[in-house]
Amino acid sequence: MFSVLPYDSHLEARWDRFVTSESVNGTFLQTRRFLNYHPQGRFNDASFMLESSGTIVAAFPGVLTESGEWISHQGSTFGGPVISKNFYSAERVMHILECAETYLKGICKKIKMRPTSSLFSLDSTALLEYVMEHRGYWRQTELSAVCTLDAGTDPLENCEKTCRSVFRKSQAFNLEYRDMTDAEMPEFYRHLCALESKFGTKPVHTLDELLDLRHNRIADEVKFRALWMRDATDAKKETFVAGMMLFDFANVKVRHAQYIAPNEEIREFQPTTAMYINVMREAANDGIQKFSWGTSNGMAGGNLNLPLFKFKESLGAKASLNLIYGKDF
Repeated sequence: MFSVLPYDSHLEARWDRFVTSESVNGTFLQTRRFLNYHPQGRFNDASFMLESSGTIVAAFPGVLTESGEWISHQGSTFGGPVISKNFYSAERVMHILECAETYLKGICKKIKMRPTSSLFSLDSTALLEYVMEHRGYWRQTELSAVCTLDAGTDPLENCEKTCRSVFRKSQAFNLEYRDMTDAEMPEFYRHLCALESKFGTKPVHTLDELLDLRHNRIADEVKFRALWMRDATDAKKETFVAGMMLFDFANVKVRHAQYIAPNEEIREFQPTTAMYINVMREAANDGIQKFSWGTSNGMAGGNLNLPLFKFKESLGAKASLNLIYGKDF
């Protein structure tokens, strides 16, 4: 069996080294440098690691709710378990989960895990999925979407005819696609909040947190891009068309669209289509092989937004799944 190391701050460097360099399914989203952007007190951190003879074999980022549920993780898209490359075998994964459950039974009533999807993992997640299912976990699925990119092919060629027509209409306007400056971030955030409010939600991150992520915590993994329309009579005057926050998963050559913020006052053309084609073109030129569009449903996989998913399909996207596992003690 393995020893349990409840997380505390002196383990931060060791934790991050394991997640980024030694695991089969760890991403920057499970590192402490990312998770610690959440202010103290937002969550009751209950993360832990398992080790064998001083070697980390698994990490379980997680929080404990007031209702007694341990969730991996409320502050990130993906949580755990994060498994060592050297311990990713059937017998060892079974022992890792058995040990983790024995520990968790002592601190919570039920558990919920959102492990890294196969799209962002170095190896297939089939083994972990099988072991969790056969240890009695229930499973929910979220429907995501992903486009395959090729540096020698314009992503527009993989879009449906209607999508191509909509995009070409936008090219009649004086558009400029570029990196977003810090001074332009408030405009992006204003439109993001307006979009989220339509669905009764608000962005997970504050504007200050986005700037912190950009300049400090994940400067190498995050990008902010914007599309602007220049005035036909005044070249110095421009209108915000759309902005995006993008995550790079360099080790698997995947780029992910975290936020899209269109200017919904623009009626002359469709801002989101114009933005999406531009970001995919840049990604293909950067050598990115997969572009992830994120989920099209809420409530842990329920209430599929079919028009949204069909729109992603019109961009050439295919289905991909995020998995959620849970167990009551």
